[in-house]
Amino acid sequence: MKKLFTLALISLMTVSLMAQKSEQKLYLLFEFMQVNDENGSDYWKVEDFWSGIHKQRIADKQIIGWDLWSLTPAGTKQGSQFMTVTLFSSLKDMLQPGGFEDIVASAKKAYPKMTEKEINEMLDKTVKSRDIANQIYLEQIDKTKGDFQMKVGTVATMDIMKQLEDGYEKAESEIFKPWHQKMVDTDKTEGWQLLRVILPSGGDGFGTHITVSMYKDMAQLATFMEAPMGDIDYMTQSAATAGFKTREWKEKKIAALEKMVR
Repeated sequence: MKKLFTLALISLMTVSLMAQKSEQKLYLLFEFMQVNDENGSDYWKVEDFWSGIHKQRIADKQIIGWDLWSLTPAGTKQGSQFMTVTLFSSLKDMLQPGGFEDIVASAKKAYPKMTEKEINEMLDKTVKSRDIANQIYLEQIDKTKGDFQMKVGTVATMDIMKQLEDGYEKAESEIFKPWHQKMVDTDKTEGWQLLRVILPSGGDGFGTHITVSMYKDMAQLATFMEAPMGDIDYMTQSAATAGFKTREWKEKKIAALEKMVR
């Protein structure tokens, strides 16, 4: 009996540790890029070059992933045309990603046949091809369950929210997340997550949170946007109405995945 109890305890601890590992924190750096039409071709070459560097950074355990997304709407007066997302396993790694020398070192490892002059030329072209309009440091604080795997062509909607009351995050998790989970379970969407802005911070900030909904392609997104929301019972509707009061919806962007490195 004692042995059985010990084995059960060990099994329970193992499951608990595995659950903790699966719920590991995720930190994200969003960098919004403004690219002029005349620099479009150079920008694609630059991001191809950087994808190799990020692949090396993953191998060296500096980051856990990197994506390039194109944004809609993307008019020259509407802000950024592209966004890169770099994924980190800790806040420390995100806030201390390394300096210029570290990037050069990663580039040399990623491209051993390139000369230092050629690497510096590509880094110089990087600066000239785009402007980093905004950087946002975020942490993932909630998400739906599912086994969706992103690939090039994946589409995401990003809703920028500004928290008005302390109960905002609770409202997202307890009121809106179950509805998003139902959308995932019925194959209307592929996933949902709630991100909290770490930096920039302060009362004058544009947004405090970003909710992200994932779709396998533009066709699925279009079907979702055109479909009726379905019947909502009175209690759910009342709770949602209360939840809406906890935040201000600032802006929606649609993003299409162009490149990814894992």
